Amino acid sequence: MDLFSCLSPYVFCSFASGSSGNCYYVGNQHEGVIVDVGIFANDVVKGLALNDLTLDRIKCIFITHDHIDHVKGLQTLLKKCPIPVYAHPDCLQGLREGKATRDIDPSLLHEIEPLQTIEVETMKVTPFPVMHDGRGAMGYHFDCEGHTLTIATDIGMLDNDVKTYLQKADSIVIESNYDPEMLDKGPYPYILKQRIKGPFGHLSNPESARFVADNYRPELKNIMLCHLSENNNTPELALKCLYKQFRIKHVSPVNTSIFPLPRHKQTGFIYF
Repeated sequence: MDLFSCLSPYVFCSFASGSSGNCYYVGNQHEGVIVDVGIFANDVVKGLALNDLTLDRIKCIFITHDHIDHVKGLQTLLKKCPIPVYAHPDCLQGLREGKATRDIDPSLLHEIEPLQTIEVETMKVTPFPVMHDGRGAMGYHFDCEGHTLTIATDIGMLDNDVKTYLQKADSIVIESNYDPEMLDKGPYPYILKQRIKGPFGHLSNPESARFVADNYRPELKNIMLCHLSENNNTPELALKCLYKQFRIKHVSPVNTSIFPLPRHKQTGFIYF
């Protein structure tokens, strides 16, 4: 048991992070919410079971945007258990039209607007807009009785809203999608490379690292790098880039846990 587990009843768990699928749990050890269902429904159930959780303990699901790696298993999961789904109105429209999501029971879909906080049990959840080419793309900030976590994934650039909610949190999940050199020299077609590097694409290792180093506070409990590209990045490169920026900024993050989220494996409970 670590120090955070003694001080905080709230946990984060990543079931998967990357273009193959994204799915996160936020709550306590007994009940909580899911952010994105971009993996198969059975894998969500298995991931919950490994942490002694079941679907009936999930109060709601928050969706960041309608790309398939964030919603692939949503429809099947909701057939197993009718859980309320919250997302931007544009994202919900994308779900209604998507091949993998168009048969979701409409009564389960609920609109939320950016910057309007909703309460789920003891958690206050604030969605905020992000720059990405998915419909209604948003990140989420969780305030759980003073324990704070921000999830900012699939962001083409760090605009003011994203910066504000990352700076508010004591634990952050921030995209570090690609290494620029790997992307430039890799096999992707030119138009896809431009899309990834563009303002509505993804955040590079240097962009993510500079922001984290510039805004580091000793109070930060966890820095979690998410959505690493399988073809244009490695966990080692992402961490190397981040620690290089720490050295440049003369930052010594000795009291902060720093790690990339695994692509296909769950993390177990991370206290925040």
